[in-house]
Amino acid sequence: MVALAVAMIAAIAAAGCAPPSFHPAWPDTQVELRDDTDREQAIDRLWVLPPGPERDRARTPIAAAIAVRISDAIEDEQPFMAAALLDQLTWLWHADPGAAGRGLAGHAALLHSLRAMFARSGALEPAVQSLILLAEIEPAQRAGRLAELDEVLGFADELARADSGPLAARAQPIALLEPTALALPLRWLVDRYVALQIERQHAVAALIDQQGASMALVRSHRDFLATARRIANVLARAGRASEIHRYLAQLGDGGGSDRELGIRAEVVADQPTADAYAELASTLRSDERAPDAAAALAVCLSGLERFPRDPGLLAAAGGDARELGRIDQAIALYEQALHANGELDAAVALRLGKLYAERIDRLATGGRPSAANAAWRAALRFTARAASSHPHSVWQQATAIAESALGHGLASQGMLDDAEHALTASLERAPSIDAYETLITIDVQTGRYADAQRWARAGLAMLGNQTVGDHYRRAKLERLTADSLRRAGKARQAAERYLEALRSWASLGDSRNLPRSIAAERALDMGRAMWWLGDPGKAVDLTMQALDRDPQSDELAASAVAFLIGAGRYRDALDAFHKGLGEPAIDEYHKVYMSLWILGEALRLGEPRDRLASEYLAGRRGDVWYEKLAQLAAGKRTLAELRTVATTGPRRAELAFYGAVLGLDPAAATPAGRHKLLEQVVAAHLVLDAEYDLARRYLEQR
Repeated sequence: MVALAVAMIAAIAAAGCAPPSFHPAWPDTQVELRDDTDREQAIDRLWVLPPGPERDRARTPIAAAIAVRISDAIEDEQPFMAAALLDQLTWLWHADPGAAGRGLAGHAALLHSLRAMFARSGALEPAVQSLILLAEIEPAQRAGRLAELDEVLGFADELARADSGPLAARAQPIALLEPTALALPLRWLVDRYVALQIERQHAVAALIDQQGASMALVRSHRDFLATARRIANVLARAGRASEIHRYLAQLGDGGGSDRELGIRAEVVADQPTADAYAELASTLRSDERAPDAAAALAVCLSGLERFPRDPGLLAAAGGDARELGRIDQAIALYEQALHANGELDAAVALRLGKLYAERIDRLATGGRPSAANAAWRAALRFTARAASSHPHSVWQQATAIAESALGHGLASQGMLDDAEHALTASLERAPSIDAYETLITIDVQTGRYADAQRWARAGLAMLGNQTVGDHYRRAKLERLTADSLRRAGKARQAAERYLEALRSWASLGDSRNLPRSIAAERALDMGRAMWWLGDPGKAVDLTMQALDRDPQSDELAASAVAFLIGAGRYRDALDAFHKGLGEPAIDEYHKVYMSLWILGEALRLGEPRDRLASEYLAGRRGDVWYEKLAQLAAGKRTLAELRTVATTGPRRAELAFYGAVLGLDPAAATPAGRHKLLEQVVAAHLVLDAEYDLARRYLEQR
């Protein structure tokens, strides 16, 4: 069976026609670097390029886009947002910090504005970061910038002494330099940071010898015991793994030293084999107190400069890149590892399949289904070649995961026929719960309830009752099954399945022992079930608990607001919206859409326009699609302007939806016209979007 499957994969790839020809109904959207998601994808691709002119050319427009967003944050007096964007800008030169001065030279005026903003707000850490960057891009004023840096560090040290006594000396300068040293490991900055760490370690060790460890000393230098790790991390990130042992030797054997780390670093310094680099990287990534995937990746890359085809280093580097969220770099490293290895590493092959899935899904959900389809074909070609060299059933599983992601992404664009083909084809390769979930959702949303229940039965049959993962997936499938039964008019059976879903969620145990995102998802899903079981009070309580458990989740915040609006709980939806709007970690994209939903529901109910939602939309600027929608709602753009750029099915559906619910389209002036616009939304088949659910609800309540 395995040989047959491998032969089929190879034959398909050789023919160049994996799935049937893909015929998109519209062109992919252009990359907009102002958009957070598009920019993150561009940064992701940056890490695959070697340092040099090609990376510089790719980095320049990304830096320019970040600079524009920083200018907006300065104008809006948002120091928190400005600091986060400055971090992103700084990280662009993480792997080649020596090029930062040249690359950022055109943004000197912006960095001066940032320095002034942070000085006004008292934000010392980003102020230090700004000064370090200015020292690099303005060499003629370097001495002055470094003198100002010394003043800031000295002030922070004096402030710490005033608050906590003389024992607090040296802690704050280290804390202020560390974030920039890790993000942009310039040689002079790393040297200064390491010297401060060693000096502090000796001073604190002497105090402990003289006076013993006191609570005041521990509070001021709580990271003292991780000194060796912190020195190793910053040197590793700087590409100076061979120097780690020399500096650690200066710490002695007291507190803050690390015997295992010292041994691994010494081997790299004296006998730099591929295994030596791999073991040092492993030590850095697996530390309980300060695990550092970026440092481990840098060590692996240093090793690969000497041993470019070592499969162990390639696979380890791929894992670190994956941990950092670098999809494209991780894929490139894993593919090289599998190509270089004489034997198949099934675990690496499976991880590669999951990375293909992430790349494909984010392209499709970002409005680029053709690019997603091309990425799927590229994945299929690689797996076919690998399967011909190393036959194994894991290739079926890897391609199934990738094809399932293609199906999910195409469903997000309303391309349901293509989505269903990809999903069912993925199930033929290897069954997966993700594929079943998406198929069930499509069928529930399009009224094919018997098909939805058939997929649900097949998915549930795959699951056992032993692991937390089984219970988690079972809970979601049970709730989707209940939705299909409820919509099919089978109220009693639906109630039974909602109760089964609640039992499965409960079996996960105490929320305090769950990852934050899972605990929050559970609360929201249980809220949905309780709503349909007839307990609206408990449903709202659970929804609000979900927001409290994971307040920084974009998707959770939006899902909670959409659910409460759909449930007819406008006041509760408003509370949830205000909570999300006030959370700095939630991005502009989700805040814009939540604001639009709130204003649309308020207008429908005859409620006053929410002031915060209106002000938020009025404050958006730029040319990204969701910003244009905000400007349309605020009266700053015309419907005709947006129609010219509504080139995709999702954009046209959104324009119809907001034209109807906010009265922005003249056709919405009559009930019949509004009804027709909402029918267009439903006809676009964006079954994964809140607008689809809300449009159906509004049509039913006509």
